[in-house]
Amino acid sequence: MIDGQRVQLRPMTLADTADVVRWRSDPFVIESMFSDEPPTSESHTRWFEQLQLRGVRQEFIIVERATGRAIGTIGLSGIDRLHRRAEYGILIGEADVRGQGYAREASALLLDYAFNELQLHRVYLLAFADHSAALKLYQRLGFQIEGTLRDHMYKRGAFRDVIMMAILNQAGTV
Repeated sequence: MIDGQRVQLRPMTLADTADVVRWRSDPFVIESMFSDEPPTSESHTRWFEQLQLRGVRQEFIIVERATGRAIGTIGLSGIDRLHRRAEYGILIGEADVRGQGYAREASALLLDYAFNELQLHRVYLLAFADHSAALKLYQRLGFQIEGTLRDHMYKRGAFRDVIMMAILNQAGTV
């Protein structure tokens, strides 16, 4: 468990399947994700079981401390211990808490974990270029734009640009 002031990050379990499937079926969430199809309970279970076997991904549930309610997911994928890097991803699934700073706090907690516990040097992400709220959050967290992948994704009948961003561990831990 990773504790913050307003949120906690706890490891995702199969018991979270119904919430994750519901969140990833929300049209707002689908629009910001690279995949077009929301998962089913069965496909999420298969994905989760594979996640456990590979060991290169750590997924957490974001829990609102005041209520104990699960509100989203956050995690690191493609964890590369040799090159000390991983890809960041976040999803705030509960619509009533979006825009209230939970994503920022959860992200700061995850980055602290990535740099100080996992000893990573680089955390990177990909985001749609037109997802301005997400890009603003990432820049406030310290991510820097490294480039634009033009017409990188075909979604909903149109090509969309994708921004690549990264943050480096400036503490220089080895």
